[in-house]
Amino acid sequence: MKKIIFVSMLAACGFSGYGQTYQPITSKNKTYLETLKGVSYTYKQGVVTLKNNGRYALGTVSITASSKVDSTLFGIALFEDGIDKGETAKSEVYFTTGRGKKVHEVPLKQVDQKKLVLSFDKATRAVK
Repeated sequence: MKKIIFVSMLAACGFSGYGQTYQPITSKNKTYLETLKGVSYTYKQGVVTLKNNGRYALGTVSITASSKVDSTLFGIALFEDGIDKGETAKSEVYFTTGRGKKVHEVPLKQVDQKKLVLSFDKATRAVK
């Protein structure tokens, strides 16, 4: 009995550790959903790695980051050069904070990376 409790506590600790939240796609647009089917990304230390295992080459992709604790924090990773099927690309996240005229860039070391919420903002198919 003690072993079962110990194992379940270890499992719970493993899931509640370090990590960001990846928000699922909420769009109901069928073309947009087909464009992103098979496309995934990961975030680590200010860099987003985008993998295109989908059916389409992508033109422009942007991934945004917000914070669970700071409502004015905004981050964006832009992939403007496109990414072909089967390729992987990396982009740094540019963080800003503030409102109106008080918006300023935030260095990565001041961002609580455990509290980030990442999501797709925009994705287009490449024209070939």
